[in-house]
Amino acid sequence: MIKRGKLKHVGTIAAVILVLSSLLSACGSKNNENGAEAEGDKPPRIDFLLSHIMSPYAMQYKDDSDIYREELSKLSGYDLHYEFLGHGNDYTQQLTVRFASSDLPDVIRTDSIISTMHPGAVEKDIFTDLTPLLEQYGQNILKNVPQSAWESSKVSKDGKIYGIPYLSAVPAYRVVYIRQDWLDKLNLPQPKTLDEYLEFFEAVKNNDMNGNGDPSDEYGFYVRENLDYGSDLFFKEFGVHPDEWIYRDGQFVPGLIQPEMKESLAFWKMLYDKGYINPNLFTNKGSDWRAGIKQGKAAMWTHDVPEYNTEWHSDLFVNEKDVKIAMLPGPVGPKGQGLTPQHEQIGYVYVIPSSNKNPENVIKYLDWAWSSEEAEKFFAYGIEGHNYSIEEGKVKFDPTRYANAEIDESEMFRTVINPRRDGRLEPLVLDVDPNAELLKQGLEAANQSIYQNEAMHMPVLEAMKARPELGRGAGTLFLDMFAKVVTGKEEIDSSFDKFVAEWKKHGGDEAIQEATEWYKKSKGMQ
Repeated sequence: MIKRGKLKHVGTIAAVILVLSSLLSACGSKNNENGAEAEGDKPPRIDFLLSHIMSPYAMQYKDDSDIYREELSKLSGYDLHYEFLGHGNDYTQQLTVRFASSDLPDVIRTDSIISTMHPGAVEKDIFTDLTPLLEQYGQNILKNVPQSAWESSKVSKDGKIYGIPYLSAVPAYRVVYIRQDWLDKLNLPQPKTLDEYLEFFEAVKNNDMNGNGDPSDEYGFYVRENLDYGSDLFFKEFGVHPDEWIYRDGQFVPGLIQPEMKESLAFWKMLYDKGYINPNLFTNKGSDWRAGIKQGKAAMWTHDVPEYNTEWHSDLFVNEKDVKIAMLPGPVGPKGQGLTPQHEQIGYVYVIPSSNKNPENVIKYLDWAWSSEEAEKFFAYGIEGHNYSIEEGKVKFDPTRYANAEIDESEMFRTVINPRRDGRLEPLVLDVDPNAELLKQGLEAANQSIYQNEAMHMPVLEAMKARPELGRGAGTLFLDMFAKVVTGKEEIDSSFDKFVAEWKKHGGDEAIQEATEWYKKSKGMQ
């Protein structure tokens, strides 16, 4: 701080002012209205590394000429730049390589601060401790992100925050999608119980619902490979889900090795034997699965509410007229109901590498994004004159406009570069969505399908990090057993019992011990 003495002469005062002005000019630092510290006339630059999440627009993104990057930079006062990697396994592999090469930008999207894509990153000081920065520059972030998210092991460790959550739109949005027009043709009510679903499946099997002359190419439940993305139905209805952990007999154990799983296996085998599910369920890739549904092969499938406009709108179905979709909660079974486990509402996590010399700029930008009305409007509607117009003082958002429909540019500003959360179900968006009522009904159905998740805050177990075969997805012991049982190659009891023994032998016992220690500590039982 400069201490002022008594200056006797005007010339001296002028000289001091000149010196101070020169010093400020030499530093080149300038604050804009959003709190960004710019170098000279240039706003501070922030480089993001993200997944394109299969967005057609993001997959063809050109950083230098992108209109959304330019608009968001103008609104925020920051020079924003984006690099997009792949999605899913592609992103995992690509980001792993980037961390190994130490070629890191200012902000990175990851799934957790303890992800296998960057093992030991927190301990090796690769990530910036964001705790003091959030206190100083990120009060709006702290206020808007739920406390349960900050408590997650995906974000915090040893009382310090190393990641900033990107939130899902709502606590749950997985639903049963069903062909309401087929229900109407069959004069059947919307099913609720397993028996009612089976009645519907049988009727679909015996009638040519898509009208192509072949009643054998429609299936009650259309399943995709590896039980991916919501194809994992008809488990919780019998008591346990393969993804959950439960406290039983003094241990915290995974649902996939519990004896109730045999009831689920028997039900799935019945679905397969009766032709209620597609016989290629173990090889039906995501793109083929989507195409099959739109070709009229599916009476029912599971997916997320926000995907309706881009994936399942009636106009997207091929050679079918008067398609009508409904969204339902999960079926009620003899021992339960549930599509989605209670979760932290974390979609993914932003981390700031310690190589970033000005991490405060990232926090300031994110704080602006969480608090600015301009940001709220941009992430809902995009750019005026391009994505929407103002008519009689109200926003007119036409989803059929080229910019919104041809390659779904709205996904770019609502989800891909929106740093706060999945914006497809925000109140501002629903205000102008012609399908708002259906989407709201879907959200209500999704909320009815949440089941308790005692492992919500459990970190990735060390015992399972190097043993992917202990999970339930592709290439796992569980899926191998599941396929053999459902297709009739092995008997349920012997195959399941053999699987449980193999699972424990491959490190499962260690995983249970580690999970039990975490559970008892988290519940104050130690």
